[in-house]
Amino acid sequence: MRRGDVAATAIALLILGQIQEPRQTRVVGAVVVGAAVCGRIPGLAKSQREQCRKAPHAMPAVGEGAELGLRECRHQFRHHRWNCSHVANDQIFGHVVVVGSREAAFTYAISSAGVTYAVTAACSRGNITACGCEPAIRTRKELPPNGWEWGGCSADVTYGMRFARRFLDAREIEGDARSLMNLHNNKAGRKIVKALLQTECKCHGVSGSCTVKTCWRTLPSFRQIGDALMKKYYRAKAVVAITPPPPPTIQSSESISHSTTAEITPILGNDAKTQGKPTDFIKSHRDRQSSKKMNSGVKPRRAHLVLKRSKVNTGGSMMGSKRIPKRSELVFLQPSPNYCEPDLALGSLGTQGRYCNRTSKGTDGCDLMCCGRGYNTHQFTRTWQCRCKFHWCCHVHCDTCTERTEEYTCK
Repeated sequence: MRRGDVAATAIALLILGQIQEPRQTRVVGAVVVGAAVCGRIPGLAKSQREQCRKAPHAMPAVGEGAELGLRECRHQFRHHRWNCSHVANDQIFGHVVVVGSREAAFTYAISSAGVTYAVTAACSRGNITACGCEPAIRTRKELPPNGWEWGGCSADVTYGMRFARRFLDAREIEGDARSLMNLHNNKAGRKIVKALLQTECKCHGVSGSCTVKTCWRTLPSFRQIGDALMKKYYRAKAVVAITPPPPPTIQSSESISHSTTAEITPILGNDAKTQGKPTDFIKSHRDRQSSKKMNSGVKPRRAHLVLKRSKVNTGGSMMGSKRIPKRSELVFLQPSPNYCEPDLALGSLGTQGRYCNRTSKGTDGCDLMCCGRGYNTHQFTRTWQCRCKFHWCCHVHCDTCTERTEEYTCK
């Protein structure tokens, strides 16, 4: 969601999640509240409201997924200048990064992954009536050897991906470069959830015997998903959007024949296939065949993203096999700002007052975190009970230990 503060969206979605007891009336209550709440949630597109009304019982999972993505974003960037600070502490969605940077790419990917993950988990728990266990039949090649079979309840990640795509992609209707970027990163976030599914297996039998061997697919921890997307963040690709020109307009065969009959003098062909036939006949025949191909339901080519380092000719045609980014890659349009100074338009709160590590050479080091402005040193004395011993009977004696520590914050 690119424009505007839609924290109220997540709050309204989470309202649906408050309907917990009794379990027998959970879905009915969600439908009743959902019909009322969906119409009042700000920031939703028309298709999103429609999906909210059709599946109100899935909306709590959407809110949970957004919050899950936010927490993971803050964890992954806790030692960076930009630490997901575009979202205030009392918000869930907040202002999404306006600049089409690497950080925006990660934000959309982790949010999409969070919704996919939460909806899939809700399916496994039976909280969404439209889904449950994965219906797809897997191949034996994915199983361990020695008689294991698919069974149990595998995570229905296909439904989670489909729901997240329909709900989150519904806002990206502009068709501009930023929308293409958001859609690409949304897809990358969904795909990483499916790619990291884990296989669990268990033996069943009497008295510890292993007469039945079953395996099923489960979701990984969301931390694994966050770690994987963080690696993709560092390898994100700069892209540009190109719009291919419309296909050339081909004249009909009738207009070609009328315009060429009086002017062209037939010249006989010289090769074996065309000997004795006028070359203008051959040319007109080829033009008619080409015209049929061009006019037989050919759809106009859409705008798409290409790698920024690739060369694009004036016609917008494909050049090179690596110029289209992979679907699993994160992509960005603009270089990231330095995030040193506060600039809400760029989603930056600055680094003044941020804690840093004086001895680190990484992104959490004071030299990088403080942008060369220097840092303040704060000294503290920590006191705690230590070297505790139990004396018979019945007394515990502890020494008092003290430690002098220092903390550093950016100026």
